[in-house]
Amino acid sequence: MSDQTSSTIIRRRLATVTDLRGASLDAYTTAPTRLAQKPSPRLEHLLRIRSTPDELRMAELIDRFRPPSLRIFDQIPMRSHDHVRQAKLIAPYLADQSVAFMGDSDCTSLLLGLLSKCGRPLPSRMLILDFDARLLRVAVDVAKAYGFSHVLEARLYNAFDALPGDLVSQFDWFYTNPPYGSHNLGESARLFITRGCELVRPGGQGCIILPHDRQRPWTQAAMWETQSFLTQHAWAVNDKVRGLHRYRLDDDRYLTSSLMLVENVEGVPCQSMPYSDRRVAYDEIPLFYGRGVMPPYPRYICHDGSVDEDWIMPEVYIDA
Repeated sequence: MSDQTSSTIIRRRLATVTDLRGASLDAYTTAPTRLAQKPSPRLEHLLRIRSTPDELRMAELIDRFRPPSLRIFDQIPMRSHDHVRQAKLIAPYLADQSVAFMGDSDCTSLLLGLLSKCGRPLPSRMLILDFDARLLRVAVDVAKAYGFSHVLEARLYNAFDALPGDLVSQFDWFYTNPPYGSHNLGESARLFITRGCELVRPGGQGCIILPHDRQRPWTQAAMWETQSFLTQHAWAVNDKVRGLHRYRLDDDRYLTSSLMLVENVEGVPCQSMPYSDRRVAYDEIPLFYGRGVMPPYPRYICHDGSVDEDWIMPEVYIDA
């Protein structure tokens, strides 16, 4: 099969994707020319954004506050320049919206809160769901110290658990930079994406950060599976920018990730996502954290950095 024929089939089977190549990897990025409105702005309307010294200091402040990242559990911080431009790029979309962060080891919710002090748009509500109690405590403390605790909530939660009923279909947007699942065709990421999709209302939207790199075949295969998964369950990929973020990743320092904006298509008949509405067993997603971590996986990371493997107790709330 020729490359041209293969590409045609992909375009027919997957959601329409605007693939904006050539995004720079310095202190600049692309962003919408209009603020969020209905219909939402498209990433194809581009301008150049510079990260100011004050904005970079905010990202570096978060780096100092953030607890030590646990690489073994896929906590890999985004580089400061890229983190700032990601937050500035997505902020207009999330302005005055309720947003659930399905995992937030990058602390993008905090960066949005800090940037709002410089006049940047702020969501009306931000809920962080994460299995790391250290991270949630930092989030609560920073929000209180910098005056945006009125819009931030934190809850200890593991994606293997079913979502608490009071959260299902309660948000306008979800945001996730999930474990990528380099050894399971992106299945780890799709668990996080499923939870994100469950969190939003019908017709809701999502921001997903995933790698898609021609030099790394596993990212292409995982992206194919994930875009097919989204399409099968009535989610359209509205916009996409490749190669937008880099990470503090010693074993693959040049790996980049893409920004995808997705939207639920109402009225399209489809089956429920395979992991929705239930707890997921370990063996359903092999190599969730890669080859170096075997079940039982931790349910939570405690405040002192120790691992809690108790899967019987109910979820814990951390009030902001």
